[in-house]
Amino acid sequence: MQTKASPHFVPSHTPENRYRNEAGIHLPARGGVTVGSKIGWLVLTCLLLLGFVPSLLADTVTLKDGTRITGTVTQLSGGKLGIQTKFAGSISIDWTQVASLALDHPLLLVLPAPATTPLAITGLRRSGDAFTVTTAQGTQQMPATSITLLRTQAAQASYLASLHPGWTHSWSGNANVSFAFARGNSNTTTIGSGITVARPTLHDKTSGYFNSLYTHDGILNSTTANTTNAGLRYDHNLNPHLFGFVTQDFNTNALQDLTLRSITGGGAGLHARNTPRQTLDLTSGLVWTHENYSAIPASATQPTAVPSITNSFVAINVGEQFSQKFGASSSLTEQGNMYPNMNQLGQFEANVTATLNTQINKILSWQTTINDIEVTNPPPGTKDNDIILTTGLGFTFSRK
Repeated sequence: MQTKASPHFVPSHTPENRYRNEAGIHLPARGGVTVGSKIGWLVLTCLLLLGFVPSLLADTVTLKDGTRITGTVTQLSGGKLGIQTKFAGSISIDWTQVASLALDHPLLLVLPAPATTPLAITGLRRSGDAFTVTTAQGTQQMPATSITLLRTQAAQASYLASLHPGWTHSWSGNANVSFAFARGNSNTTTIGSGITVARPTLHDKTSGYFNSLYTHDGILNSTTANTTNAGLRYDHNLNPHLFGFVTQDFNTNALQDLTLRSITGGGAGLHARNTPRQTLDLTSGLVWTHENYSAIPASATQPTAVPSITNSFVAINVGEQFSQKFGASSSLTEQGNMYPNMNQLGQFEANVTATLNTQINKILSWQTTINDIEVTNPPPGTKDNDIILTTGLGFTFSRK
């Protein structure tokens, strides 16, 4: 006779034998494990392993005071070690405070000259004035002065591409077009445009500009503005501070009767300031100026007809080029040149072009361009100074 506390065996139609107590609760067979419990343990084990995977795959930075930081090491440059962390985002660590690195994915150690091939490393350990460097082939000792630059594979590929970019790459610039018209009591049409482009590389820089303004009064049937200015310039660095350059500029101005002015020249320049947010270049050289003015017929405002004029002369080129970034979205670029006439002392030409660009998003921007051209000996009956101001919605473009 069985007691109430004693379970009794009940045959089961399932593969497992089960026990059942008086309360009707099924219990696993003695000495056995059910399929359900096996699945539960398997799921729990997988979850635990997944929880450990991120830490197992992370890079580890150990500081001299014993602090350990995990994340993804991005670079070593300028005495700072960059690491992307989950708890603080991107942080920068003083390299002198780092005792060791353990890398999940190899980084490229860029060695000083004459070495040309970076070394793929998986770990570093500081020991006095030297490092023990770990690679796939083993370990080796290196002086601390050799450990100054670490890059990812992608960063190294980008750097190598920047050394010799294709001619169609590395361009950036801004362009804007403005349009205004009035009809009714007024009848005017105004079209303006401005474009600036630049292609800087490690060794040279190509830049260009274009701006124009056209205004027509339909009631008086007269054009009150019709001018175009454009130019190209190429700089090549001779060393970190000095560079040589060649330049070509074109001007037309219908109201000044200027058919075409061409200024071709070159010279040398100084990188007086070169920081990520501000640059200043000073230039000097010689240019050849050739300009054609069309004939001016006699009129009520010009009683005496003026024949066409052609001027050709050598001039000195004294100039500067300046750029400044304001915050994260605005920038100013400005370039000015003066050309004293060596054939007629006291006569000169000068021009200044400045562009203020404020980024709205990745494509759109608000752009304002001003251009001022001064000529000391214009044809009779015309003014010696012209200013063009264009402003409006612009477009930013780049080609890496």
